Amino acid sequence: MTIRGVCFDATGTLFETRESVGAVYGRAAAAAGVKLPAWRLDDAFRRVLQHGPGLEEAATSAATRAEREAAERAWWQDRVRQTFQATDSTVRFADPEALFTTLFDHYRHPEAWQLRPGVLPLLEHLRRDGYRLALASNFDHRLPEILEGLGLIDFFTARSIPSMSGRSKPERGVFEALAKALALPLEELAYVGDDAPATLAAIAAHGLRVFDVRTLPDLAVLSERLADHPADHLAGSPIAPRAPDARAEAANLAPSAAPPNPARAEE
Repeated sequence: MTIRGVCFDATGTLFETRESVGAVYGRAAAAAGVKLPAWRLDDAFRRVLQHGPGLEEAATSAATRAEREAAERAWWQDRVRQTFQATDSTVRFADPEALFTTLFDHYRHPEAWQLRPGVLPLLEHLRRDGYRLALASNFDHRLPEILEGLGLIDFFTARSIPSMSGRSKPERGVFEALAKALALPLEELAYVGDDAPATLAAIAAHGLRVFDVRTLPDLAVLSERLADHPADHLAGSPIAPRAPDARAEAANLAPSAAPPNPARAEE
């Protein structure tokens, strides 16, 4: 079946953080009178994200949009606290709430992020070719503001994030709602992202063609791949997921695997 719509992940696929978590957290801590090495903060942030519930779980456990947004903020506040404690258990801040607010607001602004190479030309090309575009992310409620600041928001006819919909990837309902908004059957929708392999496999099981951006030489080839619509770009092989990465998309308060990427708390 011909692909007529494309659904994109956000962080790690369309854009990424400009600096490592350690650099940003370290700068905020220094302004509060505490000096900590960026590399230790990066390492602590990675370890903290490997444990506990994911960001999307915190958001979807709440009933209303306001409650979901509050739950997301509380989730991040706990991760920030744990990161500093894991870096140095003796650290104490005079005003931890103000420190957290500084960090949370930092990642609200588009200046904290940068587009991945080739994103704008790709989206313009797909729109020109008549593809209907949507966005599915497990990022928190700051995402629309970031998309607008990066010049991306007008490309997408429909968007889904947990705080808005009460659903998270890879739930089938996320993609059924997006397909309906695009006036397309689910089978004519492709998904493009860098989610954990298990998540990509679950999305593919709903009938979408799935493209793992990590297997593409660059984003420019995606339009050709969509025309050919092969289903074998999922984690490098036909729906054969590696061990699941439960923390994929759980970090949007900073980056790193080189260094921690807060954007990965999203997916």
